[in-house]
Amino acid sequence: MEHTNPPGTPGKPALNVNLSELPYLKCEAEGCESEVFTEAMMIKKVSKFMTGNKEDSIAPIPVLACAKCGHVNELFLPKL
Repeated sequence: MEHTNPPGTPGKPALNVNLSELPYLKCEAEGCESEVFTEAMMIKKVSKFMTGNKEDSIAPIPVLACAKCGHVNELFLPKL
């Protein structure tokens, strides 16, 4: 079977993925195992000494948290 490349992706084979065959990710918290996640924010404090600003600032980082218990799976933690 020959794969065709979508426009704008020269040299990369098109993937034929059937989402119905893929498993849902589950919450890793003990006893939870929910498959529903919601967008949440982790906040980093940025020191004024690092930026040269007059005040400290914040850097919001979006993550996915379990909608049932709020746990953030290791896979969803930012790789900073």
